[in-house]
Amino acid sequence: MEHSEHEVGHVGKPLTRRSEQRGASRARPCTASPRRPSPRRPSQRCTRAALSLACFTCLAWGATALADAEPSADDIAKRMVRSDAFSWEGARTHVRMVLNDDNGQTRERIMDILGRRKNGLFQTVVRFLSPQDIAGTAFLMIERDKESSEQYIYLPGLKRTRRIVGREREGSFMGSDFTYSDMQRVDSRYATNKRLPDEALSGEAAWVVESTLRPDAPSSYGRVMTWVRKSDYVALRTRFYDKQDKLVKTLYSRKVKQIDGRPVVVDARMQSQLSKHSTDMFIDSIERRDDLDDTSFTPAALEHM
Repeated sequence: MEHSEHEVGHVGKPLTRRSEQRGASRARPCTASPRRPSPRRPSQRCTRAALSLACFTCLAWGATALADAEPSADDIAKRMVRSDAFSWEGARTHVRMVLNDDNGQTRERIMDILGRRKNGLFQTVVRFLSPQDIAGTAFLMIERDKESSEQYIYLPGLKRTRRIVGREREGSFMGSDFTYSDMQRVDSRYATNKRLPDEALSGEAAWVVESTLRPDAPSSYGRVMTWVRKSDYVALRTRFYDKQDKLVKTLYSRKVKQIDGRPVVVDARMQSQLSKHSTDMFIDSIERRDDLDDTSFTPAALEHM
C-alpha cells in the first residue's frame, strides 16, 4: 500500500493571489491502514459543495477523474473530496479534535467513528473516548431518503439517549466550531451551483464553486463557496455564509495523504470568523470494516460501548 503526504497551506502564507484568507500550521503526521475500497460512482443525491459535516463531514476517499472536457459546477460538486470523517463507508476511524479558544488555550477530544453506507445513505456513530468528563458520550446520525437525517446523542451522566431536533441542530457539536447540522449532507435539489473564475491556493490550481441554498434548505447557511484543487478534486477551502450573507466560518484542508493512490484529508481546521476560536481535526488511523451490521447503528446501541 502506497502512502504519501501533501501539505496544503501554512499560517502566514497567502493562500490566494488576493491573500484573502490564510491557512494553518503543519500538524503531526498520522497513520492510516485501510484496505483498498471497491470503486463506486460518485453520489448523485447530495452536493459536495453544500456542507455535510463539512465538516471533517462527505466521503473523504478520492473521486474519479473527469474527461478532458472542462467540468461544470455540478460536475465538480459531485466529485469533490471534502475534509470529513463522519461519513466513511465501512470503516472505523480514530480522530482527534482540538479546540482552540480566544485566549490561545487548547482542549483535546478523542473519538472513534464507525461509518457505513446502506442503500446509498450514510449511517454514522461517534464515540468519545476522552477527556474523562465527556468519555462515553455517543452520537448517532442516520440519513433518510428525501428527509432530514435522524440524530441522537447519548449522555452518560444522564444515562439516556435523546433525539436532536429543530434549532438544537444549530448548536455547537461538543464545544467545537462544527454544529450538529454540519454533520449531515444537504440534498442537491436545495442548492444551485455556479462556477466562478479559477484561482490558485498555495500555487495549486483550483476551481471556485459557489453554492446558493434555497430558503427552505435544512441548513443555517445561505451560501457556500469552495475552492477545489484541479489535480484531485480535494476541497482546499470552504467558506460558509449565513442567510444574511455574512461570512460565518471557513474550513481549511491542511494536509492530504495519498492512500492507494486516492486522496484522504487527514488534517483540517474550521476557523470561526466571528471570534478567534477554531477547531482542528486530525485522522490518526483508518481501518476498513465490512462487518458492520444494523445493530451498531440504533439509538439503543449508543448506551453500550
